[in-house]
Amino acid sequence: MSTPPLTELLRWMAEMPAAFRGEPEGFGQGKTRVRAVVADLFATFFGQVPDSATLDAFTPADSSDAEHNRLRWVLAAAHLLWHQSFREQPPSQPGAQRLLIQEMAVLAAVVSVDKLDTEQERREELIRRTLRIFARTVAGETPNESADRFKQVDSVERRRVLTAAAERERRTRKVREAMAKKAAQEAAAKVSRE
Repeated sequence: MSTPPLTELLRWMAEMPAAFRGEPEGFGQGKTRVRAVVADLFATFFGQVPDSATLDAFTPADSSDAEHNRLRWVLAAAHLLWHQSFREQPPSQPGAQRLLIQEMAVLAAVVSVDKLDTEQERREELIRRTLRIFARTVAGETPNESADRFKQVDSVERRRVLTAAAERERRTRKVREAMAKKAAQEAAAKVSRE
């Protein structure tokens, strides 16, 4: 399936209208009904509104910052999906649900949606994450090139690698401390024998 050039999608995301940047209903003075945005998107793409169980995923579960961030990521992804290229070649309904429900929750857990305004790499990550879910690639790239570039901008993977590195460092430090303690005990034992 054809996809527009990355520059066009990046510009589309950079110029995201205020309605998609608004505060979700249920947070402060928020008036943007994420549930309604998703219902409209699905009605446009698939000719029907999703069932209530699906739409419940877009109603705030609580008033936490994490939930606020998640729903704002959903709005950003919905804006991306309104791009003409997705309207001309809609994704599958399961793919759209996976993107909006699962992928945006995972992304929101590691990065603030506010980064979309300040970091082009975050906009590219959202674009590439979306294309990957729908088995599409950026125009002019091979699937391998797209996969490699996604790895470079993937915040979720970066967080996983940093967490794993920190855990390895913690374990290494414990081993060093244990070895130093054992060496000190052996030295003390040697001194007491002499």
